[in-house]
Amino acid sequence: MKTATDRTATIWTDGVLPLRMYWRDRRWRVTDTPTALFGEPEYSHPLLTHSPSVRIGWRFQATDDNGESVVVDAVKVESEWVIVRTYQ
Repeated sequence: MKTATDRTATIWTDGVLPLRMYWRDRRWRVTDTPTALFGEPEYSHPLLTHSPSVRIGWRFQATDDNGESVVVDAVKVESEWVIVRTYQ
């Protein structure tokens, strides 16, 4: 089941890959191998017909301290991480 959401999250990384997350007033650990999400960069020139694809975020499974797991799509929007979709 897909659920749309626009909640912001705090995500800690190892410099690239997400490791931990604070979201919905809970602490979560990344419990699988994150998959990169790709899209067009916001800065593409309008006359560019084939914009380069860049990493815009990550899809990963996260598990809280109670054992609840969720798969999220986390996208960096300006300086914030936004959970744009969840899968349960």
